[in-house]
Amino acid sequence: MKLGTKTAGIAIDAWKLAIFRRHLDAGGFSYTEHPGLSEGTLILKVKADRIASLQQVVEKAQLECKMQ
Repeated sequence: MKLGTKTAGIAIDAWKLAIFRRHLDAGGFSYTEHPGLSEGTLILKVKADRIASLQQVVEKAQLECKMQ
């Protein structure tokens, strides 16, 4: 892990996973998948040097999910 790297937690509905994977992979982020707090949800733990860059990727993924 690089100095300054942060870990962000992103809670999503399980059906959004493929969309988030595609966006995070394209953005070059590393992440792990974990069970969510309730059935049908997941938590993604994402490593990011710049949170602003991650925020842009998350917003794009959410927008795509909204269009589904």
